[in-house]
Amino acid sequence: MRDDYVNTCSHCFGALLKQAPTLLIHNACTPLGSAIARLACEHYRVALLCRDTHRGEILCREMHAEGREALVLEIRDGQPRDFQLAVERVLRRWQQLDAIVNLPASLTVGPFEAMTQQHWESLYQTQLMATVNLCQSANPAMRDQEEGRILNVIHEYGLLPGPLSSAQGAMGAAIRALADSLHSEWHSLGIHVGTMVIPPSSGQQSGLTASDPLSAARFRRQLAASDFSEREVAEDVMSALAREDVLSVPTPRIRRQWRQKRWFRKRWEALMKARAKRYR
Repeated sequence: MRDDYVNTCSHCFGALLKQAPTLLIHNACTPLGSAIARLACEHYRVALLCRDTHRGEILCREMHAEGREALVLEIRDGQPRDFQLAVERVLRRWQQLDAIVNLPASLTVGPFEAMTQQHWESLYQTQLMATVNLCQSANPAMRDQEEGRILNVIHEYGLLPGPLSSAQGAMGAAIRALADSLHSEWHSLGIHVGTMVIPPSSGQQSGLTASDPLSAARFRRQLAASDFSEREVAEDVMSALAREDVLSVPTPRIRRQWRQKRWFRKRWEALMKARAKRYR
């Protein structure tokens, strides 16, 4: 009788695990990615898509120690096939891919004339083309399931471009435009695609790339002085993933400035010009 009870419980537990949704986090080894993974593992089976697999393995072991299901997947710059292989491995492991959170790998800043070809190429590959490749790789599985969610996360400069953020702003704006297009194009397939705008946070210092020491120091101070922790931003990301908004801007300050840019354009332009003058 006892053995029958144990076998029945084990069968039920296995069924519950099989039904748990699956989440793939791109750039899961960033501070924000790790915070999202720790929150998400309470409800999802989590695939960690990382360039730094050493950090990924550490995070994965921590989640396993807490009884959570997690999987580490390697991604390399300039290797679009890696995204397809990652999706295929998730499907072999869990037979489904329910959601994707696509995070920016870094924050790149500096005067436009100081941004090198290497800066642009790196941003293009790690952010814009990584988003394109990930969406392309996920489409067949989500289309066959007739459901899926993809949330592309961008820095605020993709919505509010200003001085010293030309490259980062251009990539964020391109990702947002891509998500807007896919939001309508894939709606009939059951796939929801949206964009979320995040504020600066202290954890972004580790991924900061600057064209010059002065820009690096200036933005490090701004990030260090941020009112937002990675945990708070991660909670906003998970809330946005649960909704079907084409654009999510949870930070009041960013929403306020976005309204100012749209409705009081001359005032906004004057503010940006004054800021640029101070930076110079």
